[in-house]
Amino acid sequence: MAEQREPYSAERRTPRKHKRVVRQGTELFDADGVKLEPGDMVTDRQRAADDDRRILGELPPHWAVFNDKR
Repeated sequence: MAEQREPYSAERRTPRKHKRVVRQGTELFDADGVKLEPGDMVTDRQRAADDDRRILGELPPHWAVFNDKR
């Protein structure tokens, strides 16, 4: 049952008690290494290949390997 309250009175001599409001948070704490993430499923070889692909993609176009000697 809900608690019955007295109507507000400016002449009240005792202060009203503070009522603590507790709300359910939306944040979920995730310590590193507790939950399995997609990056955890990648092998070292796949990670190295992804790094190579990313680095080569970032190089300017004039960086190339030429097999023919001039």
